[in-house]
Order: sequence, then structure tokens, then C-alpha cells
Amino acid sequence: MAKKTRHATVRLNQRQKELFIDVVKYILGVVAAGAVLAIVLTAPNLIQILKPLLKHEKQRYSEEDFKKVISKIYKDRLVEIEEKGGKQYLKITNKGRSKFIEYNIDTISIQKQKWDGKWRIVIFDIPEKFRIARDVLRNKLDQIGFLKIQKSVWVCPYECENEISFIAATYQIERYVNYIVAEKIDSNEFLKKRFNL
Repeated sequence: MAKKTRHATVRLNQRQKELFIDVVKYILGVVAAGAVLAIVLTAPNLIQILKPLLKHEKQRYSEEDFKKVISKIYKDRLVEIEEKGGKQYLKITNKGRSKFIEYNIDTISIQKQKWDGKWRIVIFDIPEKFRIARDVLRNKLDQIGFLKIQKSVWVCPYECENEISFIAATYQIERYVNYIVAEKIDSNEFLKKRFNL
């Protein structure tokens, strides 16, 4: 009977853990929408790409720190290798997607602006197999200032298409979520009062 291969854990010190979060947010952010990251997958190349991003930390992190962090990203299976055109590329895994959400979801917010007289409506019909994504979307809509007006129908007066797209793309539920901009809703006056417009 074949033995299961065990993958050694990469342990990071506190400084490296901080770098790990920055690198994960960057790498997974590029591929969170499901696209393949168009860079050749080699540690030296990846380090060179990441260093300019974190150049303000150049004195703080060593080459060894970067190598260890990248090794942990591979070992933790946050990304996987995909062959395309004879080259190797990075692609986010489900585990990586979850980690990316963990590091970024709390930073999403809607900037209040001068109201342009239009309503932003989010409608979704997400299958039960994506229940976790559905719950996160619902909770996040409430948290960032949307008002639920019907089951799975939420409204907000401020532009937020990018924020909604980010959540939907990260959870791969774009096909089940619709973002609508409307000039008038039947409950127009009620909503204006609720949003203090």
C-alpha cells in the first residue's frame, strides 16, 4: 500500500509572517478573479516582481525572508502550477481564495459621496452549494450600508460596483449576482429617508 506523501510545514518568524500576508494579498489579488497570472513560475523571478511592490520594506526583509515566504505559499497550496503554451503559470486554488478573502474582506467599504440620484441594487440567487459565499455576501452588504428591501434584493445610493464585483469574483459566484443602477424605485421617498438623502 502506497504511503501518503507528507508536505513539510514551513515555519515563519513574526517578521516573515507580516511579509507573508503582504505577498499573499498581492499574488492572490492578481489572480482572485480566476485568471492565470501571466508570469513564469520561478522563485527568483517572483522575488524580483515582488520586491518593487514592497520596496518601502527593502531594509526590513532579506532575500531569505522572501524565499521562505514564497516556499510557504507553495507548501500551503495557496497557488498551483498550470501549463500553458509550454510555460508554467500561477493559478489560485480554493484554499488560496479562502486565505485571500480572510486577509481582504474586512477592508471593503463604500465611500460616501454626493448622491447622484441613482440607486444601486444587488440581486442574487445563489445555489445552496455556495451557501458560505451567499452568507458572506449578505453579511457584507449589510455591513457596508446596503438595505434589504426584499429577499436577496439589496439597495444602496452610492457607487460600489467594484466592491460587489470583488466579493462575487473572489467567491466565483459572479453568474448568480446582478448589479443594477436604477433612477427610480417605488419606495423612493422611504429609501431617501432611510439613507438621510
